[in-house]
Amino acid sequence: MPETLIFTCDGVPHEIALTDEFAPRTLAGLKEILPTRITIHCAKIAGCHIYWHSPVLALLEKGADIHSLPPGAFLYYPDRQYFEITYDALQAETASVNLVGHFKGDLGWLRDFAERHRRESGGPVTYATLELADAPPAAGPARPEGDTPWDRLRRARADVWDTEPADVRKLLRRDGLNIPFGPLMTAESYMRVTHELLWRLWANKSGLDAAERRAAAINALELAVARVAGYCQMEETGARLGDAITCLSDPALPVEDVLAETLRYCARMAGWLDLQVPWWRANELAKESLSHVRD
Repeated sequence: MPETLIFTCDGVPHEIALTDEFAPRTLAGLKEILPTRITIHCAKIAGCHIYWHSPVLALLEKGADIHSLPPGAFLYYPDRQYFEITYDALQAETASVNLVGHFKGDLGWLRDFAERHRRESGGPVTYATLELADAPPAAGPARPEGDTPWDRLRRARADVWDTEPADVRKLLRRDGLNIPFGPLMTAESYMRVTHELLWRLWANKSGLDAAERRAAAINALELAVARVAGYCQMEETGARLGDAITCLSDPALPVEDVLAETLRYCARMAGWLDLQVPWWRANELAKESLSHVRD
């Protein structure tokens, strides 16, 4: 019998019927992190879905064209580490994704929630929970201890998946010419792009050797440190990216492990920053400002 995932949002539980027919490794990775608390993010380009970041690392399995999936599809977007629920046909974006289930609840509720949440982006964070129906409580992994660069990186990765880091609040409290908006958008962009670059090095579809992967990752991280810490003044984030550079420079640490820890850290940092961007209001302002182009 298919297992059921309970997605509780706005205090209301909703059922998602899971399937291992198309992406069993992705589904296994999801089940390993349950139960978990997530933050809901609004769609930016494709529309008609909600999504959340996940520490699950999985490659494309029996991939499906995202536009071929019906409303209510529960899917995993590999190179972005998103889980998504759709509620209507998507308006843009080309991608192959892993289908892992189907939302059994009221798509009308999901549509209304998503549209309201989109308009409220940049406001208070919306949390939700995921758990398997009828599953016993699971003990979470032990928090890494120690003070080596590897310990600090692993601990930071674990911490940011639980709690918004202080660096984000510090950035938002800054003031000045185009501050905090300029640094916020810069930091979100660099953390997101750095995550996606590191994911490609982790997946290694190009067949690079370990030395090439280390060098490419260090290059990307050095640029991220320069922008996120140097320009945006997120010093703690820069220090953890610096720990990742140190770890990548240590041949005793497997490159796959360091890349996995680092890209998970970058993904969640990008997610926390994304939650602070008033995407809907910024888009409406952009349309108003660019009316001379659209006429």
